[in-house]
Amino acid sequence: MYSNSSAILLKSETKTTKSYTRIVTAGVCIFILLTLFIIPASAEIYTANGTQIPSESLSDLIRSDPSLISGNLHPGEVVFFTNSHCGACHDAEEFFHKFSPNHPEMNLKTYDLFNSTENRTAFTAYKKQYHLEHLSTPSIMVGNLTLEGSDDIRTHLGDILSVQKDQKSSGVFDFFNPSGHLTDKEEIPLLLIIGAGLLDGINPCAFAVLIIMLVNMMAQKSRRAILVTGLIYTGAVFVFYFLSGLGIFSVIQTTGATTLFSIVAGSIALVAGIIMIKDALIPTDKPTLAIPSSQTGRISRIMNMATLPAAFLLGILVGMFELPCTGGIYLSIISMISMRVDLMQSLMYLLVYNLAFVLPLVIILVLVLFGLPPERVNEWRLEKRRALRGVIGIVLIIFACYILYEVLG
Repeated sequence: MYSNSSAILLKSETKTTKSYTRIVTAGVCIFILLTLFIIPASAEIYTANGTQIPSESLSDLIRSDPSLISGNLHPGEVVFFTNSHCGACHDAEEFFHKFSPNHPEMNLKTYDLFNSTENRTAFTAYKKQYHLEHLSTPSIMVGNLTLEGSDDIRTHLGDILSVQKDQKSSGVFDFFNPSGHLTDKEEIPLLLIIGAGLLDGINPCAFAVLIIMLVNMMAQKSRRAILVTGLIYTGAVFVFYFLSGLGIFSVIQTTGATTLFSIVAGSIALVAGIIMIKDALIPTDKPTLAIPSSQTGRISRIMNMATLPAAFLLGILVGMFELPCTGGIYLSIISMISMRVDLMQSLMYLLVYNLAFVLPLVIILVLVLFGLPPERVNEWRLEKRRALRGVIGIVLIIFACYILYEVLG
């Protein structure tokens, strides 16, 4: 009887349309492809107004147009942006290691973007000054020129410094001092992290599986067994979500693709928010954002095993499959973290977020152990489902607008 009722309850929550899952999957795949292939492979030369220059024409242009090598920076000053976890950056760093001793006229300023909020802020300031919002590493600014990619840096920097030295007194210099543009970005309020984690944690997906699991176990297990199994399930959800967030943050830091990821995360959050509000306003037994119905059978089989390893595996699967439910909130928070904090702060924020995320599951488990029937919890979940989706949808849209404004505004 419990098995049949569980299947009915689970099936009611796992109906989903494939369109949003495809949107999320496509967005993540595009982000990964861009960060892995496009960004490291980019190699371009730009003027200070963002105009691209053909590499083969640069040597003639810097001799015929002195304004290209004088204006934003002092003669000989080279601003180098790198990332210690970028392969092409290592090539550029090796070049400078050999190049610098033979060019005393060069004043090299190096900014490593990995794990440094201050250096990423400087990078943003320089990109704005040079009208290159989507510049990647490795890149240098010299005079009024920007060279992106280790090949162009190797090929042209020596020639630029030589011409710059010869024509040192020919231009009118209006120097750009980045220190005047650096500002300490506001810290993310801890209450915002906790609130977002709690809101994500009360989503219907994880709730449904835990409640159904508790319904099955109440007639078969002791209170101690229920507690241990419930904690293992909750711990598995926590581990998967925390490691997923840390992995995404590490990819952003490694590639320096904060802007690209923020656009993707903001877009996903916006679409998810609109869909959530639609589901809240238009009553339906088939919510758009839910655990995929194709996984209902697998989850039911694992749930019926009623073993500790099965509880852990169930938590991992729920963590994976529930991302379409409210993953937009998590992506939004990761985007905010990547724009503001370094590695150590990010670990703290991710830890706090995920503790808040699993707190509702722990509370439900404790209440059931102290006598609250899980069926009543399930009734409350079904009764408040539309309201929760509406609130989550509004929050997602607010996050999306904020992130997209930060990046594109």
